[in-house]
Amino acid sequence: MKTKSEEQKAKQISQLADLGHDRHKFLHTVLDGFVVIDKHEINADDEWLRKKVVSRRSERISIFIVTDGHGKINLDMRDYDIKKNSLVVISPTTIMSMLPVETSYTLSGVSFTIDFMAEVGMPENGSDVFAFFSSRFSPVWNLEEEDTQLIIALIGRLIERTAQYAIHPFGKEILIHSFFIFLYELGAMAQKYSQMTRMNFTRQERLIIKFGNLAREQFREVRTVKKYADQLNVSAKYLSEIVKEFSGKNASEIINDLVILEAKFLLGRSELSIGEIADNLNFSDQSFFGKYFKRHTGMSPKAYRESEF
Repeated sequence: MKTKSEEQKAKQISQLADLGHDRHKFLHTVLDGFVVIDKHEINADDEWLRKKVVSRRSERISIFIVTDGHGKINLDMRDYDIKKNSLVVISPTTIMSMLPVETSYTLSGVSFTIDFMAEVGMPENGSDVFAFFSSRFSPVWNLEEEDTQLIIALIGRLIERTAQYAIHPFGKEILIHSFFIFLYELGAMAQKYSQMTRMNFTRQERLIIKFGNLAREQFREVRTVKKYADQLNVSAKYLSEIVKEFSGKNASEIINDLVILEAKFLLGRSELSIGEIADNLNFSDQSFFGKYFKRHTGMSPKAYRESEF
């Protein structure tokens, strides 16, 4: 039986390997929400905040800058000191705990859902821009004043663009453009400020992370566990057993989940024909793709597409 620390480590490994495909889902959703926060005060005089500890798992991507004061925040069971010029990056699934507030501080920032990102699309070099949304990196960066002012100015621009969204003939396009500029500037700062979190992994844990990365890159072309195992210099049986130990699923199930997730996205969010989707996913023909999809979902690709619309 695993100890609590072993369970936490296994969960961390699973997230790094993306065995639940959370990062893959990042690209495949519909418009949900986008919020800009301007000078929001966390007040130590609030009786409720001084006594209450509230924990929840984030369902959004949040980026905020401390513009005044100082305090503490707990992310994934770790306390961080935050102060003026601290930039905090919170990725989906992060466990956030609001600690009892002893000092007041003010925040400005942006919060958006994964669905919003899927609706507006990824900017060019999106994977590089979002590289810092990973548990490998510290979620708190202490910016120089010049960079803080740039972030504040970009947030101010987003506030203006959000207000004009409904009345400007190109409001949506301008908002998206401003949002991408914000992301590009943040991505550039990441190279300057983000620091790798020190983590010591066993050989098995490194293997799982490598498998997860390979599967996300190659699932369209490679669907056999043996081919991944060969690349990792282990047997297919060993790879599957180790993956199952950490995720509850064997390696083939992880691969199939990626394929089905991508197929559902293409069926529901693209104009490609079913035959073109089968070709995109490297199935030998549409019939084989149909049987594969139905075996894993209980319905045909056509029925799934119709249900989506």
